[in-house]
Amino acid sequence: MGILWIKFSKKLDLITDKFVELYARFRELISPGWSDKNQSRIDELKLMLRAFNRSPLGVVGFILIALFFFLGIFGPWIAPEPYWGLFRYPRNMPPGWEGHIFGTDHYGRDLLSIMLWGARVSLVIGLLVVALGVPLGIILGLIAAYYGGVIDEIIMRIVDIFYAFPALMLAIAMAAVLPTTISKFLFSVPALEGFFTVLFGIRLYDSGNLGPMLAVILAMVIVWWPGYTRMIRAVALSEKEKVYVEAAKALGLSDFQIMFKHILPNLSSILLVMITIDLGSIIILEAALSFLGLGAQPPIAEIGRIVSDGRQYWPDKWWLVIIPGTFLFIVGLGWNLLGDVLRDVLDPRTRRSIEFGLKEKPVELHDFIGLFGDLAILAGFVYMVVVPIDIPGAFLMTGPVLIAFLLWKGLDSHSLLRKVRVGKIVGLVIYVLSYFAITTYLAGDSFVAMLIILGGIILKMVKDELEGEVGGFE
Repeated sequence: MGILWIKFSKKLDLITDKFVELYARFRELISPGWSDKNQSRIDELKLMLRAFNRSPLGVVGFILIALFFFLGIFGPWIAPEPYWGLFRYPRNMPPGWEGHIFGTDHYGRDLLSIMLWGARVSLVIGLLVVALGVPLGIILGLIAAYYGGVIDEIIMRIVDIFYAFPALMLAIAMAAVLPTTISKFLFSVPALEGFFTVLFGIRLYDSGNLGPMLAVILAMVIVWWPGYTRMIRAVALSEKEKVYVEAAKALGLSDFQIMFKHILPNLSSILLVMITIDLGSIIILEAALSFLGLGAQPPIAEIGRIVSDGRQYWPDKWWLVIIPGTFLFIVGLGWNLLGDVLRDVLDPRTRRSIEFGLKEKPVELHDFIGLFGDLAILAGFVYMVVVPIDIPGAFLMTGPVLIAFLLWKGLDSHSLLRKVRVGKIVGLVIYVLSYFAITTYLAGDSFVAMLIILGGIILKMVKDELEGEVGGFE
């Protein structure tokens, strides 16, 4: 599939180049002459995006995060029903019940609707924690590194104090103590109360929940800023010794200009990667706090609260836990995939290895066979979810597939075993045996899914054989 992806990524290059050119035109309208002065930056941005396009995992992560932002922004408008419609339907109805694709929840609400409302809450909390915590960490880290001495000692000892407490316990303590104070302040400033109700996408009638929700945000800010302070200080210590800083001092620039206009821009790539990866962790931690009963309270829709309400019915009402839990998993996975690829793309050395490490070759028959194999495996899991509506079974089916691939690839790593196809034979046999070992836990139609996935694995093995004939075995 790698060669096919290179072909596809070249199409993406045309799109990303257009976006960069549109950005350059926009900056040119604001600042005439900007494009000529920054042509090298424009070219570098195009190269970075092209390197990013070469990574299937990065593109998948970007798509997942773009979808999360779309649902977080427009979720309340596209949700079929409001979150405050309690006991409108029977409680805990299964997926597909009378048109409710995800079923109903503990309060008799459409589960799809409240997840769309909950996506807004998760997105806003994640962005507010970053917006408040990251600047604080950056400022303190730069000050500690630039001035050093007593100032550095004071700031870093404060950081050590925060690190001495377990992050989750500190967040729980703060989230439990702060809500009353925050609620009193909000009620005294109606304009601020109205702003946050619109931001979170909730009714003004439910504004009493803003205190606990903002308490969770402040608690997470208190937990999060020390990590950025320590990281920024460590990198800025080496940056401040470089020649460009000495030149800035010789020109008479102020400390503020040196720190924030010269040192900080050289840390932007590290910051972007750290923020991207941390956003997934922030959303998961926020859901964990809600799961423990802190933060948003019913009827406010919040993903962690949905899981918490559904756990008492596990495993009989599995959809109350699995579906919102899968949503959190996908969001966390998207942020981590995006962050990992950005780390490689923003580093000039690893970006060059991405650009030159992938050689374009003509598309062969085995490339299409491998693609069809991947699609068949995916179709098997989709069948489990759509036809028998057995989502836990779909997760369980990943076990035999992973075991088969590990045995196949592991045994094929030995050249002699590869020549006599031991890995492929053992992989297929173990896949079938593993399926029958778990079949009692699967829905009745799972045998069809097993055959579809088996066909996909066989196609992958055929692709491997044809590729070996073209390239030769080691």
